[in-house]
Amino acid sequence: MSITIHPDIQKLCSRLIELNVELREAMDDWHRLSIEVRPRLHSMYQQYFGDLERELQITALRSAELFRRVELLSIKVSRGEVLTKQVVDLINQVVDSEYARFAMRIREAFDMDMEQRERSATHAQEHLADGELVKMYRTLAKQLHPDSTGDDSLDTATVWHRVQQAYVSKNVSQMKSLLSLMGADDMTKGQASDWDVDRWQLEVEKMETRVRVEQRKLRKLRSEEPFTMEHLLDNESWRSSHRRNLEQAVSAKQHEISENTARYTELTGGSLPPGSEVVKSKEQQSFEEDFLTNTYFGQR
Repeated sequence: MSITIHPDIQKLCSRLIELNVELREAMDDWHRLSIEVRPRLHSMYQQYFGDLERELQITALRSAELFRRVELLSIKVSRGEVLTKQVVDLINQVVDSEYARFAMRIREAFDMDMEQRERSATHAQEHLADGELVKMYRTLAKQLHPDSTGDDSLDTATVWHRVQQAYVSKNVSQMKSLLSLMGADDMTKGQASDWDVDRWQLEVEKMETRVRVEQRKLRKLRSEEPFTMEHLLDNESWRSSHRRNLEQAVSAKQHEISENTARYTELTGGSLPPGSEVVKSKEQQSFEEDFLTNTYFGQR
């Protein structure tokens, strides 16, 4: 006597298979954009505008640093304090310390080649213990092993490549998505044949949520630079316009530097200090503003 499967379970199983496909497609797109398209677009942008971006970030940092010197000196004057050499030196030391990290970030962004950046990132990742990430990685490694899957298909190899990328980049969210994906595979292969309708419904709802999350992440990624520039970078007219905009931005920062230099000289009666490379103490590392967080695609 054959066992009759509840019709609702059949529908839910089919729905889970559909969601599994949608999840794979979203993850395929995310992987392609992150691993293939982004580096290509960064390289193109660097080729066309790298010189101006570097000049803009350097002048912007210099302008902000000068403004900070003038700001602190002006506060002293407004309080009726005398700007002695010792006071001026102390303020300059404080500003040097505050902006040392930003100067280092610019060097890392523009003076290191791609191999150096990757080596630096790898070195940092080796010292970031993440028990949850390691646990998920091991679980997926077991699931994707040929002895577990029963085959060595291209699809399995592709998923394994995504696992490796998520692990190297410390992307916990992506690793969770891969676990959900593999879990859906297990279910559709009949390993949940003893579930009742309510359990199947719960799993479908969980997978629907996961698909929505991945699709939302994908939409957000596509709405960010450099992906919004993908078609513009091939447009010579846009490139000329963007280059003019960058040149104007550099000019504006240079004007700010001239104004703040004059104001500094007026306050102190002397020329600007050259600045120094300062290693910040733990107490000083609470400085709030991260100058480069949202500049140059936030990736450089």
